[in-house]
Amino acid sequence: MRDEIGEGLRYLVGHPIMRPMMLWVAASNFAGNILFSIFIVFAVRDLHLHAATIGVLFSLGNVGTLLGALTAMRLSRRFGIGPAMLGYAAVGGAAPLLIPLARGGYAIPFIVAAQFVFGYCAIGANVNGISLVQAITPDRMLGRMTASRRFVVWGVIPVGGLIGGALGSQVGLRTALWVGAVGQALAFLPVLFSPIRRIRVVADAEALAEESALVGGPVST
Repeated sequence: MRDEIGEGLRYLVGHPIMRPMMLWVAASNFAGNILFSIFIVFAVRDLHLHAATIGVLFSLGNVGTLLGALTAMRLSRRFGIGPAMLGYAAVGGAAPLLIPLARGGYAIPFIVAAQFVFGYCAIGANVNGISLVQAITPDRMLGRMTASRRFVVWGVIPVGGLIGGALGSQVGLRTALWVGAVGQALAFLPVLFSPIRRIRVVADAEALAEESALVGGPVST
């Protein structure tokens, strides 16, 4: 099992498409959990929102998730997989910046907008991203790639939550929210500076992987 885990990690880290996608999602999850680990406390203590109001805000924001799932493939066909992924990463990452800006009469619309846009982009990125990596991964590596990827991108979640709680208690809730929001806004950079933005269809991704293998990159097994 140790050899198989190592093989999966080497495949993931050495892949020119999966590596930047993994870094983006891991950075977004880490920063996002800095923010959302203290969001409820912020909403109650600083914004003075009631529990029912917070529940309604989450429900309204999650409409974006439903719409994102319904339009994900249409956008990727219209703009190409790579440009769509870059757009999801950049726009979705910037949306949480509205949360630490929320105050007074702007609190509710800012939070709903942040949740709506982030949810729309997150589910769209998942639909396109997971479909892409599954399409270009050899069958015998699919399980190991998935396990290795989830180990990284999910493994940072509790660390982000712990840091969010520590920051909230040390520097204040709104400042800690800014740290998480700025981190999420910058998480798209690995995608921006990668070949992903040039991918229009799955065949382009396969060609990039083959090209990397030809020049010595550990892409396939």
